[in-house]
Amino acid sequence: MAKKINIVRNSGTLDISYSWRTASSWFILLWAIFWNSFVIFFLLVEAGWFISVHLIVGVLVGYFAATRFINKSTITVSTSALKIAHGPMPWPFAAEHDIPARSLVQLYVGKSSVRINNQPTYNLKAKLDTGAELTLFHAEPDRELLMELERTIEAYLHISNDETFDLSRSGHTALDLNQMKEQLEMLQPIKKWLPNAMVAKMEEAEAKIHQKAAEKTLVSPTPGAPPQGREDWEVSLHPGAVRPRALPASSNDFNFPLYSAPSGEVFHWNHEPFRVGRSAQIDWDNDHQSSARQFEITGVNKPDTRYLYTENERGRWSYYEERRLDDDEVSKLGFSASHHPLRFDNGPERYYPRDAQRGHRFVAAAAQAVEQYIYFTTSSVTQFRALRPMGGGWEVYVMEPVDAGGFDPVPNK
Repeated sequence: MAKKINIVRNSGTLDISYSWRTASSWFILLWAIFWNSFVIFFLLVEAGWFISVHLIVGVLVGYFAATRFINKSTITVSTSALKIAHGPMPWPFAAEHDIPARSLVQLYVGKSSVRINNQPTYNLKAKLDTGAELTLFHAEPDRELLMELERTIEAYLHISNDETFDLSRSGHTALDLNQMKEQLEMLQPIKKWLPNAMVAKMEEAEAKIHQKAAEKTLVSPTPGAPPQGREDWEVSLHPGAVRPRALPASSNDFNFPLYSAPSGEVFHWNHEPFRVGRSAQIDWDNDHQSSARQFEITGVNKPDTRYLYTENERGRWSYYEERRLDDDEVSKLGFSASHHPLRFDNGPERYYPRDAQRGHRFVAAAAQAVEQYIYFTTSSVTQFRALRPMGGGWEVYVMEPVDAGGFDPVPNK
């Protein structure tokens, strides 16, 4: 591998960095020294305007050589975001990214149209759950470097590597199954002329479509045992009612499990004591998200009321601090009755919704069907959560990610 990757696993983050220096950087440096020595010589003999263009080229080549030796790329991965930065010297052709981790469906390496020294280059791309694709690294000659980045990030975020057409994998949860079924039926007349491998894929897809359709005909989620130690859900429900599921455990136990804290429990957040107040559990019917909770927490030593939202996605609990927007703010974003906007602007940033989430919210003993959209932008970790109870209006919250490493239990005395 031409470049060495440095990987550091901290509390709550994965930090990956590598230098821009390669073997060819020395050639660029020698060329810059030679060229600028040539330019300086002619400046000393007062060559005048003749040397002006050469001077500009010399400055650019020298700057480019300096970036090769000084700059490095840094990738910070957490349960809330994937951030890519380059520096310390600015370089306009290396884009920086700040992507919500929950919107990442797949990473993959593809061949670039750019060739360097008649050699192929490669791109590292990210597929989002909206269907959009972002190029994270462009025209990189070292394919093994990008493959290593892909494997490391996907392993940390528990993203399955999907190399084949598979409806059960990430990125295909929003497929219109009826439309897919119609397309497969149109291919039936020519099925006997198709290669056996393609026919096998078609039959596999048909089986998955029938399975998905069968799942959608089932009544609401299978009742699970009520969460332990949770007063809100100890009230008996009428027979046949939807019950809250047991909250899934986190895939790592490094952080305090605030997601399962009962009402009245005291915990520390950044060394300040807080008490869990009102809360509501949401059970999703989606493939990636299973459950979520809304919290009201209050300060123990001083009046400080805050609101948190946590959601389990791909085995990890992510936390956000929230502020609910008032009716005027909600209206300005384009929400009305049962309508949700396909995009909206918040200052210079444009937000887009991810796939719809549908399930039930449990407050006290009551189950309420809800739908939810998370709005995101690639230029900020700030997100918007729009939830609507069936038959009700929109509840819209602005969300800021919270580092779960800041939560601690109250030490035993």
